[in-house]
Amino acid sequence: MAEDDRVEEGSEETQPLPSWEQLWPPISYWSRAAAAVVVVVMAVLAMAALRNVLLVVVAAFVIALGLQPALTDMERRGLRRGSAMAVIVLGGLILAAGAAAAIVPTVVGQAATAIERLPELISDLESRSPLMSNLLDQVDLGGAEGEPDAIGVAGSVAQGIFFTVTLLLLTPYFAVAFPAMKSGMFRLLRTDHRADYVYVINQATELTSNYIVGNLTISLVAGVVTFIGLAIIGVPYALALAVWVAIADLIPAVGALVGAIPVLVVAAMTGRQQLIWALILVLVYQQFENYVLAPRVMKRAVDLSPLLVIIALMIGGTLAGIVGALLALPIAALVKILVMEFLIRRRIENVRTERAAARPGQSRPRRFLGKVGSRPLP
Repeated sequence: MAEDDRVEEGSEETQPLPSWEQLWPPISYWSRAAAAVVVVVMAVLAMAALRNVLLVVVAAFVIALGLQPALTDMERRGLRRGSAMAVIVLGGLILAAGAAAAIVPTVVGQAATAIERLPELISDLESRSPLMSNLLDQVDLGGAEGEPDAIGVAGSVAQGIFFTVTLLLLTPYFAVAFPAMKSGMFRLLRTDHRADYVYVINQATELTSNYIVGNLTISLVAGVVTFIGLAIIGVPYALALAVWVAIADLIPAVGALVGAIPVLVVAAMTGRQQLIWALILVLVYQQFENYVLAPRVMKRAVDLSPLLVIIALMIGGTLAGIVGALLALPIAALVKILVMEFLIRRRIENVRTERAAARPGQSRPRRFLGKVGSRPLP
């Protein structure tokens, strides 16, 4: 017995150790890994180079997603989808033309008058405030050095116009083709995943539509309040400034500040009293919008807490600028739906299953497991 043990021990000691060729992965493994790294790097570089184009495509898709409830409602009334989209586009053009006919002449006239009176207003402002006179003297308003900046500004404006036109052209195509895109993805999924997919798509469509309507409502309120306030204060060009504030307020987070700058500049050129009242109007309304109006509207629109709204806007604005800020809330709402549906909901279902197996006689779950998200658990 002892000899057998010694033989076995000796045999174990004499077993050769695996060579480095056996431990080290073959060259084919490293070739595949290197190819995967190269593909990932090239994809990242391509996405960085096409960043603006991808943002326009995503923005068009989000807007098309928000138009789905209106298109579906028109289809139920007997219109074909293409005809319903044509009606929406035609209605938007008529509304924009009517608003332009009613507002643009006044806005252009006021803006032209303001530009004509700009030297006079600057001289008056310099005479009223020595500090402002010193600041204006340090500003270079002409010369050859300003030509590259002018070219850069013209290029930025042309690029913005191109992306805006592209956005307006892509949105109807995405809106009309959305059911076909959804059906194609539906066919690629397994049968047990299709119900969850339909639920997520429907929720994303509803939340995106609510977000667009809510954002337009907030901007309309900002424009109306600004016009009434400036008219009462006595600041000139109230209509032009109110239209600018309403347009700028479409940009989350920084839109109110961007819209307030021309208001304060015109008020400062008008008089010290108008500047003080305009500053009070801007500050009071921004506090009202940030802490009362916007949280209530967005809470009902996208079902996000104010903290999540602020975090989403900060992340979206940092990653993709103005377009990222515009898309931050609907994307955050979609992420919330996915987390609630595929993580929290399934975790609670597993807990219920475990409890039902442990306590066969208990048929009703505890009260805190009643609902998650916007649909009840079975």
